[in-house]
Amino acid sequence: MSTIRAIMKSNPLTVGPEEPVRRALELLIENHISGLPVVDQDDTVLGVLSEKDVLKAFYETDCSTVGSIMTHDPTTFAIDAPLVDVVDCLMTHDFRRVLIHDGGKLVGLVSRADLMPAVLMALLDRISQEA
Repeated sequence: MSTIRAIMKSNPLTVGPEEPVRRALELLIENHISGLPVVDQDDTVLGVLSEKDVLKAFYETDCSTVGSIMTHDPTTFAIDAPLVDVVDCLMTHDFRRVLIHDGGKLVGLVSRADLMPAVLMALLDRISQEA
């Protein structure tokens, strides 16, 4: 099976915790994406702005900054972690993506859609070997 490094989206679009929610929402719409990693100036992962966070913000009165509505301490994986761990995480939890770090610094993300080609190839290989 492929590695995290081979399938992750490198250098994803990010926001900082002090970014106005309005700007983050504009980025989601403009880029046709459903979430954003939240990082500090050094690209250290602080959180993630997810679809669920946006839906919760609909009911919140204090949602001026990304930091006020983001999910803190998101599930992340080291770039050298086994890809099967990422697959297991996305199957077990209701996540659409996980953040990939190298020494705590964001280097990419992996979504369910990113995993599909690698999973399909692994399944084809397994089926071919069984036949």
